[in-house]
Parts: sequence; C-alpha cells; structure tokens
Amino acid sequence: MALFCPTKYSKNTKIIEPWEYYQNLKGELSDEDAKVSLAKFMRQNLRFTVELLTGQQLQPFQEIILKGLLNRNFNLCIFSRGIGKTYLAGVFCYLYCIFNPNSKVLIAGPTFRTSRFILSAIRDLVQRKEARLLAQAFGKPSFLPDYWTWEINGGSIVAIPLAGGSGKIRGFRANAMILDEFLEISKQTVEEVLMPFLVSPQDLKERLSTRENENRLISEGRMKEEDRKVFKNKAKLIGLSSASYTFQNLYTTYREWRDIIEDEKRITDGSYFVSQLAWDAVPPDFIDKSIIEMGQNDGVSSNAAFQREYGAQFTDGSDSYFSMKKMIKQSLIPGDEPSVSFRGNSNKKYILGIDPNLSNSENADDFAMCLLELDEERKEAVIVNQYAVAGKDMIDHINYLYYLVTHFSIVLIMIDNTGSQFIESANASEIFTRNNIKLNTLEWDTIAENEDFVKETIRVKGQYSLMGHKIVVKQYFTTEFLSKSNSYLQSCIDAGKVWFGSPANGSDMVFNKLSSTEIPFDLVGFKNNTDFIDNQDDLIRRTKNQMALIEFSCNSRGSGESYDIPMKLKRGKGDMRARRDSYSAFLLANWAKKCYFDMINYKSNKPVATNTFQPFMV
Repeated sequence: MALFCPTKYSKNTKIIEPWEYYQNLKGELSDEDAKVSLAKFMRQNLRFTVELLTGQQLQPFQEIILKGLLNRNFNLCIFSRGIGKTYLAGVFCYLYCIFNPNSKVLIAGPTFRTSRFILSAIRDLVQRKEARLLAQAFGKPSFLPDYWTWEINGGSIVAIPLAGGSGKIRGFRANAMILDEFLEISKQTVEEVLMPFLVSPQDLKERLSTRENENRLISEGRMKEEDRKVFKNKAKLIGLSSASYTFQNLYTTYREWRDIIEDEKRITDGSYFVSQLAWDAVPPDFIDKSIIEMGQNDGVSSNAAFQREYGAQFTDGSDSYFSMKKMIKQSLIPGDEPSVSFRGNSNKKYILGIDPNLSNSENADDFAMCLLELDEERKEAVIVNQYAVAGKDMIDHINYLYYLVTHFSIVLIMIDNTGSQFIESANASEIFTRNNIKLNTLEWDTIAENEDFVKETIRVKGQYSLMGHKIVVKQYFTTEFLSKSNSYLQSCIDAGKVWFGSPANGSDMVFNKLSSTEIPFDLVGFKNNTDFIDNQDDLIRRTKNQMALIEFSCNSRGSGESYDIPMKLKRGKGDMRARRDSYSAFLLANWAKKCYFDMINYKSNKPVATNTFQPFMV
C-alpha cells in the first residue's frame, strides 16, 4: 500500500500509544478532565476504540482509511468489490457521532435500498452481544417508508432515498454526508440537491454570536476587518464507489481531487482525501479466495473488467463488445419518458424476452426477463421493466410472468428453448388456469434468410394470433443466432434504435407517479412501491454492466464464436459472482423486436393465385 500526504496537510501530531498515555498521567483528574482525556485518547487510537465498543479488531488499512475520513472534508474511496466499504462506512458513522455530539450523518444513494444498506449493517453490528457498549450510545431507530433514522449521542444517522429527492429531502441538514455508489449519482444531483445539506454548520449559534461581536468592534474602530475569526470548514462529504470508466463523472472528480491534493501551492477551503484499494492491497484472509485466484491469473488480472471491479483502476471502456459509452448515450435521464414502468401505456405494445433458469439454488444463474416498450413509428424500443432473481421457486417466476402479461399489452414473447417448459408450467399453474390464460407457441425460424425468410414470414404472419395468445417463440441459441442477435443488438445501440428507460429515482414526477401506482405485491415479490422502484432502477444498471463485460471470441478457424463474460470472472460466489442473464434476456427481447417488426410490416408484392370465379358488378 502506498501512502502520500502533501506538506500542506501534514501535522506534527504524535500518536499516543496506550502505555504512553497511562505513563504520562499524573495526580488525580476531575470527572470532566477524565472524560476529555479519554475521548482524545480514543480518537487517536481507533483500533482500540472499535475493539472496546464492538469487540471487533480493525485491520491497519481500515484504521488508515477511517483516519482519513475523520480528518478530511472531501473524501473519495475507490475500492475493489469485496473489501468491505459498507462496513467501513458504518464504523465511520458511529465513530463520527460519538466524537462529535449532536451531529447528523446523512447517507444517500441512487436508490433507497442502497442508502439504507449501511444503516442495516450498523443495526446488525449493534445487535451483537460483543457490542454492548456501542448499543448504549444509540436510541430507538425509526424505519419509515421515506427514510430511516437512528438517534445516537444527541444526533442521528439518517438514510434517505434520492428518489423524488429534491422535493422530499431538501428539509434535511447534515454535518457529514455519505454517498454510496457515488458513480451512479449525477454531478447535478450532488451539486444542486445534496451539497446544500452541508451548508448549515454545527456551530452556527457560536458563529452568529462571534460575527455579531466582530461587527460591533469593527464599527467602534476597535477591530480590523482582516482580524475576523476564521472558522474551519467542518463539513464532510464521503463518496464510495468501485472504479468505472474514464469518460464518466466519477473519474473527473477523482482526477480533480487528486490534483488538489498533489498541488502543494493550491490552498482550498477544505481538505481532500482519496483512497484506492485493490484486491491485493489487503490481507489475503480478508478477501474472498476466488478473487485472489482470479488476480493471480495473469490472463484475468490484465482484463479491463477485472481491473475496474477488483483492481480499483479506471479504464477507457474500449475493451468490451458493447460500448459502455454508447450505452450511456442511449440511457434516458431522470424525467425523460419512457421511464421504468409498473403498468403499460394503453397506446403502446410490448415485447418480452425470457432467459429462464429453473434451479432454485441461490448460487445458480438468475431467472431473467426483459420488457421492451415499442415505438412503432420509429421502429425503436425502450427497456421499461425487468426481472432477475436467483434462488426462487418456479411459482415466483410464474407470478411475475402473470403480472407482466396482465399489466402490459405484450405482442410477442421470446424464450430460450432450453427453458421452454417454463411456459408449459405457467399455463398449468393455478393463477393462469383460473384466469383462463394460455400462452401458445409460434414455431418460427427467426434466422432464415432470402427466400426462406420470405416464406417463413408469410407463414408466421398467417399463424400469429394475439387474441389466441399465440405469441410465444422458442429460440434455439445456435452459433448463427448468437452471431446475428449480438451483431444486431450492437448495431441497434450504435444507431440509437434501442434505449434504456429513465430511472424513477432522481425525478419527483416519475417517482411520485410510480409510488402511487397500485401494484400486486403478491405477484412482484416486493412489500412496497419504493423497494420495487429501487429494484427496477438497479436492474437497468445491472443490464448495462453485464453487457460491458461481454467479450467476443472465436477459434483460430473463425468458427465457434462466443459472446460471454470472461470465464475466470464467473468464479466469484454470491453477490461477487459476475452474471450475464439480464443481458441474455435483453438480447432475446431485442431480437424479438426485430422479428415482430419484420412480420407486421411485411407486404408481399406477389398477387394471390386463385382458380375460383370472381363476381363483378355490371
């Protein structure tokens, strides 16, 4: 681990070791002096403090990071996945509130689920029997649908959603703010919505009184303007994220803050701290062994995706088959339409792609669905609803399919043939049979060309029946299909023919609309609208991230094409495991979009042959 501190930030502060502290104690201390001395000692020895409060021992690198966060105003942590930034953020929250009574820490993220995750980690920690001392500092938590808050030492730790943010959270004020998944928060939101939270200083009453006295002394000629007291900036902003691409705002912020730190002559109102931790910067026992194995394989460690996710390095994004830069360009911003949706527009038609996985193991692939809203005039489509879960039972997937079929006007469904029995199970389920819904299969050679394409299109158009629900196409993942469908998806992104729907979080109008939408929670698997909103926004990001991992390869003869995540990246377990199922569902949905437009818009120029008498008027 390399450390750098500019001279302008350096302090001649000697760290007091426990034995040194006790050796220097002389005579008796008053209760007040004893409390102050203990607080100073604990503030300078964080490893001792954390172990005393929770029974847990900090690693040296964790203590270094925490000291940086506590001593600097603007902090940016770029960590490898699996290092534990959520845990460190939780430790910072309770330490900051303990050392700064009556303080408020605000936690925010692109979704409410993201922001409250840190507070959930603190709750789990406080409930441990080893954390009895820490638990005494906390009051009773309040977990409301709009925000979570937990009182501590006269202040509070508050988790808020950025959903509908500017309208619902402008009333909050904070002394310290933690922005989890900083990458996903727009620069505009940080500057216009979140930064104002820090403008109200903790010692506001003292500052106002001091300024009043200074104004009086200056007016009496007993003090000069330049002699006013300079109040130290105590506001604190902490951004947490994994690394991303050099064309994104996160990298711009990262470079700006590093330049400020490294420029000895640049004096700013506030100090800065930047930390980058890769998988190999922490003790081997501290990180998942599968990540260590990946890092020790040269073919993986040099992979750009691995460098971003686990090496904490920014890359230019030119390595993947699907350009992240172009996908971001095709992503609608908050407030744009269409956004993620819970109910279909009565004037729109929808396409559904399904990449099924019938295993109910949590370590299995996701069962994924992708719903596209069609723009028939422009021949374009937008992702507006998704589903991706692992470890669920068949009935959960069937319920979600029923929700989509009954809440959106779906005109075509394309499913991976290997899981086609899912449709049969859905048709036989109680909820489908009770509501007299049966999805019928439409045989279709979707990769036919030239004359075969014409014949196939005419045949399918004659059999297609929306009223009879004959709208399901079983797609075989042949080499030819993979080549054509991936090439077509790439060209659709390049040509602006497919879009990622705008997120609900960040738009008051969209968030309020979806929050008031009636949802069949028993079908979608969520307990409230906010969680469902967060899930949909998260799946949009997940799809793009999965696509950015896709690499194209073929054998030396030019055959055997493959479009997949690098094999070694799949070795991770649980949340650390790289997946591709949302991408596959999107691939199917986009190909189904092409097939649907081909079928609906096809017009034969050949006259219809007939041997029967044609009556006519005379």
